[in-house]
Amino acid sequence: MREMPSMPSTDSAQPQAPEMTPGYAVVDLETTGLSPSADAILEIGLVHLDARGEIERSWTSLVDPGPGPGGDGAREVGPTFIHGLTPDDVTGAPRIAELADLIARDLAGRVVVAHNARFDLGFLSHALGGLGMLDADAPIPQVCTMRRARDYLTTPSRRLTSCCEAAGVPLAAHHTALDAALACAGLLRRYLAVGRERGQARPPRRAAPDAAA
Repeated sequence: MREMPSMPSTDSAQPQAPEMTPGYAVVDLETTGLSPSADAILEIGLVHLDARGEIERSWTSLVDPGPGPGGDGAREVGPTFIHGLTPDDVTGAPRIAELADLIARDLAGRVVVAHNARFDLGFLSHALGGLGMLDADAPIPQVCTMRRARDYLTTPSRRLTSCCEAAGVPLAAHHTALDAALACAGLLRRYLAVGRERGQARPPRRAAPDAAA
């Protein structure tokens, strides 16, 4: 697991939100497929933001999904052409059970943010639920930057790449978990800034997964 240093605030002259306002936990995952029940997490990137969207800390880790069904101990990683991960990359990385306490701690008390929250939270809820760390019907306060994109951006598509281009947010490497999480954090920061310009509150948050686009 790699923990990244916090980045300096780009808006330090602005008044800070009250401390009682929860911050954000921005998450991105790379997985072996699309089904939380049939597939596994391969990589996680997590970024903590304060209530104004400024980065506090971030970390990333590869995740060993465990031996595949072939009986030879080989890891099945799914579409390497999308996420770029190979069996050698993830073999020997922490298992999701080893990261579960850290993930649960870093999500607790925060609004969880993802670009397609239904996907990422579906995998996290299934993983933590399978370890007895999250009730199946537990509400998770969340903001989906994909679902909210056209509330704050003029963009032909709600894909992460298109939203980042429209918002002027850098995306270093799509389908690399930490880079995507940092880009999602940048989108949320843009949404918050636009909301402040409009005199609006923070983006509406839901307690159930947003519908996929």
